[in-house]
Amino acid sequence: MGTSFFCIFVGANQTICDAVYNLANDLEAKWSRFLPESEVMRVNNNPDVSHQVSDATLRLVSEMKLGFELTQGLFSGKVLGELIETGFATSRSNPENVTTWNANEKSSAELSEVEIDLVAKTVTVPRGVAIDAGGIGKGLAADLMSDYAMQLGAMGVAIFAGGDVAIKGMSVDATGWRVDISDPNDVTEFIASVELSRGGLATSSPMGWNIGKSHHIIDPRTLKSSTSNVIQATVIAQNASQAEVLAKMCVILQASEGLARINELGVAALLVDEKNQVHTSENWETYSC
Repeated sequence: MGTSFFCIFVGANQTICDAVYNLANDLEAKWSRFLPESEVMRVNNNPDVSHQVSDATLRLVSEMKLGFELTQGLFSGKVLGELIETGFATSRSNPENVTTWNANEKSSAELSEVEIDLVAKTVTVPRGVAIDAGGIGKGLAADLMSDYAMQLGAMGVAIFAGGDVAIKGMSVDATGWRVDISDPNDVTEFIASVELSRGGLATSSPMGWNIGKSHHIIDPRTLKSSTSNVIQATVIAQNASQAEVLAKMCVILQASEGLARINELGVAALLVDEKNQVHTSENWETYSC
């Protein structure tokens, strides 16, 4: 997923740590767009055909379809081609890994038309659509890893995954998990801190991965790098995958429109605009510390 995972456990042993580590590697093998044999790329490169996939990938696609609904289409299955064409085909962590989407073509289909059969455990992607785990994969992996740790007997866990955080159970000091939010212009400095007892947080920024004048967050309305006035968005939601989707939405929209949608959804957000002004949602102070 192009990032490092950092885990803090409470009441866990080496067996639990090893099991969570193995789960992260398993999810990477299933979801990476840089691995042609992954479940994600097998589905993408063979459109209009039902493919049997793992429970984890069924969950991934379900979360993607939910993300499409929550963002009113701003979380899209139509941007992988543009990412590749703009120069983001190669993995940042390993330049030998390159995205190969052989079925790349234009169509009117969208994520809403991806079919999931929970009984047969199959996914069917229409031609012209590609499921790209990307950011939502990091968030969902953190969610699944934290769930798994708790199922195995951990008393609490925080999984950090490249800007995404999944929180479950008791914190180290039993008062809540503190998460610091970096300054988009200087990651060694913090602009805010929040305290969570559960749920997910995600921070997204177009400044994280740039090639020339383009960045990796594609606006599906223009099929170009987004041009909003938001340079960083942090969202707190019921899980990390949902927070990731909504953070990307806020980076695509103008700050005022993004906050309006966040308030409608009842989640919390902190946005930084291009003038380095900080904007917060109605309920952000609930988590601020």
